[in-house]
Amino acid sequence: MAENGQLAEEYHPQRTPAPSPARRVVNNSIYTINLKLLPIKLFYLVFMAAVGVLLPFVALYMMHLKLSSKEIGIIYGVMPFVGFFIRPLIGAVADKFKKHKLTLMIVTVLTGVFYFLLILVPGRSRSIHVQVLTAFKCNTEDSYVSDCYRDAMQPSCQGRLSLQSFVTLFKIDSLNQSVTCNFSCLIAAKETVHEFRACFTDNSGSYEPNNCNGTLNHGKHLNFTIPSLPTLIHRNTSASDDKCLSYDVKNIEFENKVTHQAFQILCESETDLDCIVSCPKFNQCETEIVLFDSTFYFFFFLFLLANIAFAPIFPILDASAYEALGEKPNHWGMQRAWGTFGFAVSSVTIMLIKQGQIEDFAVFFYIFLPLCIVSTFIAFFLPISSDIKCGQFVHNVFQLLSYAKVSTFLFVVMYFGILTGALEAFLFVYLFGIGADSLVLAVELFVQCTSELIMLFTAGFIIKKLGLVNCLYLTLFCYALRFLVISLISNPWYVLITEPLYGICFGLMYAAASSYASIIAPPGMSATIQGLLGGVHFGFGKGIGSLITGFMFDSIGATWTWRAYCISSVLLLIGYFILNKTVFTGSHQPPTSTNKAATAVPDEQTRQKENLIKDQNETMEVA
Repeated sequence: MAENGQLAEEYHPQRTPAPSPARRVVNNSIYTINLKLLPIKLFYLVFMAAVGVLLPFVALYMMHLKLSSKEIGIIYGVMPFVGFFIRPLIGAVADKFKKHKLTLMIVTVLTGVFYFLLILVPGRSRSIHVQVLTAFKCNTEDSYVSDCYRDAMQPSCQGRLSLQSFVTLFKIDSLNQSVTCNFSCLIAAKETVHEFRACFTDNSGSYEPNNCNGTLNHGKHLNFTIPSLPTLIHRNTSASDDKCLSYDVKNIEFENKVTHQAFQILCESETDLDCIVSCPKFNQCETEIVLFDSTFYFFFFLFLLANIAFAPIFPILDASAYEALGEKPNHWGMQRAWGTFGFAVSSVTIMLIKQGQIEDFAVFFYIFLPLCIVSTFIAFFLPISSDIKCGQFVHNVFQLLSYAKVSTFLFVVMYFGILTGALEAFLFVYLFGIGADSLVLAVELFVQCTSELIMLFTAGFIIKKLGLVNCLYLTLFCYALRFLVISLISNPWYVLITEPLYGICFGLMYAAASSYASIIAPPGMSATIQGLLGGVHFGFGKGIGSLITGFMFDSIGATWTWRAYCISSVLLLIGYFILNKTVFTGSHQPPTSTNKAATAVPDEQTRQKENLIKDQNETMEVA
């Protein structure tokens, strides 16, 4: 989904001049509509609306399924590599059989289907209902809990717990803890009697029916509440060698239309009862998650199929857009702006609709699939020629990498991809973990889309004023600032302080990087370096970033992960600046073809405009 820009660079129709296609135009005094471009605009609008509804929230869905940070990192880390190799493969097949429109329709509907099937992935259940069993003994002089060990030395959530094991498992040992427990008791099976009399009394003496707080229990059941379980545990009256632990029951509560209190419970005769204990705040036990189980592999398989289907959509669509634009490739931005608008509206709207209910992800999938089906219908009307080329791949890679300046520049671009992968996969997970709701995420997405739209129309001016390399320096600085702020915030709303920098970190960066790549490319290798630019950023960089961030979250925590990226961005900024000022000067630069004014200047102007839109391409696909 990211290399679409790169691939478009290789197959732009203006590189092989052809007669400008006929264009149907509707005119009146107010507006002009190019009917040939209308299906392209609509496809961008509807399909990017589908992308905005689901793809930014896939990481949250994986977290909802109880996948770990490590597993999320692996899933996100593998997919960019898959896309990098699948795009040219499917593109080559479409080129060979000249079935680009059919290919686009098939992969669009399959994208909707495979992503929709993710809703069927079973989530892991970490919480197990705790069942605590114990015994209660009552006579005319006293009453107590008789708790016999039924568990192993290391109690777990599995099976039934004794009261003592429950206390050990949940670490209930401080008198300052507020733990209220309800006892629901029934005559023990070994008892020959089927009824008993129990007296809730405030007296400390023997059983006396006239002193029962006006209530005498006569039946099979006995229900009462222990207001403080730690206090009960500290009334251990058993000897050290007793098989069962005995806890003296005092100061209890019971229900008789309203809640009453009593000092103790006494029975008319010796009575044994079996009790189920329920402590409302401690009735769920978190079990240890087993990683890489069926949930992980099921999700990975479906997500892989969805990404394979998704990969060639934008290369084919961008190729058709360039062909339809003919001699005006700089108007590509106007087509892509429709996609930006669709993404922004759908992603923000779905978050506002889901306000307070983000844990229910079904609606995301139910909207995504119909939008993909509508996009497939629109694709039928796209003006796709059988002459476009989508499957060309880069050549002369090793020769290109022999130039130190080029390889260093590509490393910087790959580093930007690492940061992109880290934020796309884990920023929402992190914000959700510190208390973000759907409104925060909606506003964050709106700020990102707005900043990128602004950059879409201002990047050329900024690049002209600052210079290409200085824009890369600025990007490193802005990334460092973003990561620093993210690592310091405790309120998720504060992330909006630096999110307007997203336009610089992505939009300005990729426009400047694309243009700079064209300048430093050796003669005849412009297409190669543009292909590598998209590959190392959106393929290798993004994949590595997603992968290592998941492991970093598990090993050093989220806060220090963000700080590590902040520190590395500052160090790379300093190092890259020094290299450009000392090493990559004069004779150290690779030979370029910029001296050929007749071809280089207009080609560079066109390329800057085109690549300014590429960043919009990639961001909107995975924002």
